[in-house]
Amino acid sequence: MRAVNAYVEGMRQKQKTQYTIRDVPEAADARLRETAAMEEISLNQAALQAMERGLGMGGQPVHYRSLRSLLNKPGEVDRASWAEALSQMDQVNPEDWK
Repeated sequence: MRAVNAYVEGMRQKQKTQYTIRDVPEAADARLRETAAMEEISLNQAALQAMERGLGMGGQPVHYRSLRSLLNKPGEVDRASWAEALSQMDQVNPEDWK
């Protein structure tokens, strides 16, 4: 009877959540397939690794870059133009959220 209990407990631990992801952009699909082929892993494994990295759960921290750092270099850029451009990028288009 112990073997059956151990088997059932092992089955409980192995349950995973499954997702269906729709409308994957072509560029993301191509990049995932390229990564899977280069690393010789399944497309599923490549997608899981990418998701973990994107959520900051991978082995290496995610470093986000911002153009705002260019504003800290006086004389190299037109600060007013950059500030205006970045301000416009911060605007949310309600049409994108329908």
